[in-house]
Amino acid sequence: MVLEHLTEGQKPNPQEYAQRLSAKGAEYGLVRRDGFAFIFPERGTAVINMTHVETPLDPIGASEKALEGKDQADRVVQFLKKEFPDIFSKARVRAYGLPGIRQTRWIVGRHQLTADEVRSATHFQDEVARTSWPIELHGQPEGYVWEPFGDDHVHYVPLGSLVPAYADNVVAAGRCIDGDAAALSSVRVMGPCIAMGAAAAHALDLAGSGSVHQIDLSALRRRLVDNLEG
Repeated sequence: MVLEHLTEGQKPNPQEYAQRLSAKGAEYGLVRRDGFAFIFPERGTAVINMTHVETPLDPIGASEKALEGKDQADRVVQFLKKEFPDIFSKARVRAYGLPGIRQTRWIVGRHQLTADEVRSATHFQDEVARTSWPIELHGQPEGYVWEPFGDDHVHYVPLGSLVPAYADNVVAAGRCIDGDAAALSSVRVMGPCIAMGAAAAHALDLAGSGSVHQIDLSALRRRLVDNLEG
């Protein structure tokens, strides 16, 4: 959810949220025992991620989870107002989030991107996107995995993870590319997804009526120079 009317001042650090949620979350009926707030300085707003619902598998279930999530969000607001009054006492909800699915079906590509390749910043001959986003997993209500990297770290996404091995005219982008769960948690955020979308369009354009497996990688890299170089 997005909160507004925050009082500017000393904001809690992530550890304070986690410690207070762990100690007092049950008093407020909160499902999650960890979470975070992205506070926008001088705007009096924040994005709050302190709820957890299971993946909805059908339309009715999705609606039910939306209501459940809203109820959790309201309880989080009460928790923040009472436990961190200096900044949240006047807060109100600007917008509730809608349930989404972080992990979905994905292709079997020529190459599966792995967490080890993300951590080691592996370069690929056919790399088409880059990012430095941490490994971020939200599979458990007790908390989440947040594995940041160093300030100079950049890792890459290869075209091989975007193209199904046995299809000549299909290129995937975003959360359905071929990668293990930890690797996908880093590369499925907005920046690299935008870069992968551009790469998919250029790859198909270069392939024309031929195969995306046989395009000129040098030509593709020239088109994607803004994706790959700072």
